[in-house]
Amino acid sequence: MYRRLLCICTIAFFPAMLAAQDPRATATAAAITRARTALAPLAALSGQWEGEANTTVGPGRALRIRQSEDITWGASGTVLIIKGTGRGIEGPTAGQVLFEAAALIWFDPDSGRVRMTTHRDGQSVEPSLEIRPDTLVWGFPVPGGRVRYVIAYTNDTWHEVGDFLREGAPTARTIDLRLKKVRP
Repeated sequence: MYRRLLCICTIAFFPAMLAAQDPRATATAAAITRARTALAPLAALSGQWEGEANTTVGPGRALRIRQSEDITWGASGTVLIIKGTGRGIEGPTAGQVLFEAAALIWFDPDSGRVRMTTHRDGQSVEPSLEIRPDTLVWGFPVPGGRVRYVIAYTNDTWHEVGDFLREGAPTARTIDLRLKKVRP
């Protein structure tokens, strides 16, 4: 009877003992921990956000939009997934989706840095990215200059400004966005 119980226990627990000794499992756990640690300063961004934005859509053309940002964790908490949607507030565009974008932020173990890709209207870009305490700065080159976004955030507020930067010219504000967290 004892031998039979020992045999059953060995068969039942042998795969778990192997997994505990598997160096790949240890390496995976270490990679997940490293990625989560690198992304930890962005944890307050997770949740659903809503508010309004004032945008410039051309010379002298301003537009108010109702903006929402849905930010979730994916891949065992190692990727931040961002989906933004802007809808018209007034006039003929009221309720219409005027802006829709997605982004991924992740830790790249090969480069040892946090990276980002943004996607909008069939285009994607990997912007420069700087993480400061309670602030995220990102931007990329565009024809004639560079676009820079600065997001200052707390656990429940988000203020983002976007600027078009051109050498020798004044900075042109393209968006001023103020959001409140509506769901963690």
